Formats: sequence, C-alpha cells, structure tokens
Amino acid sequence: MNEPHETLIPLRDAVEQATGRRPGISTVMRWCQKPNQYGIRLRSRKVGGLRLTSVEAVNEFIDRTTAAAEGGRVTVSTSKQVKRAHDAAMNELRAAGV
Repeated sequence: MNEPHETLIPLRDAVEQATGRRPGISTVMRWCQKPNQYGIRLRSRKVGGLRLTSVEAVNEFIDRTTAAAEGGRVTVSTSKQVKRAHDAAMNELRAAGV
C-alpha cells in the first residue's frame, strides 16, 4: 500500500464504504492474511495493533477476484512497478508544464 492518495481506515469500514455491506472481522482479516483461491490478498497495513486498508484496495481486491473467477487475466504489479509508473507519469506531467 504505497499509494499516496489512499486514506487508510479500519478494515470493516473500508469494505462497508466500498460495498455497502459490513462483513465479519474474521472474514476481512482472512482476506488480508491468506490469499484466496485465486492467489489474491487484500492489501493492508498494520499500525500498532490495528490493521488498516483503503477503499481503493478493497475495490482492487474485488475487481481482481472477480476477473480471476470469470477466467480473465489478473495482473499483478509490484510496489516497484507501481512507483516507476507513478514517477513516469509525474515526469510526463512536468514536461507538459502541468
């Protein structure tokens, strides 16, 4: 979770904001700690004794799980790949004078 625009909030709150449903804490903890049958985990961070995630991470988890379940290709980006893409986009914006 290296995205600077993501706001970290408690797990169940993030899932509720993304889906309108409030699953049990054990369900959401499992999504973070153990990959599902498609090898996908919910991105999260542990701060003190509290595990946090973002609405964006929940939506990504749902999208990737749905794509995998429907036989679509699931892309996995490492944090380095995400940072490189971000840096490239920022350089492009600077070059354009934005």
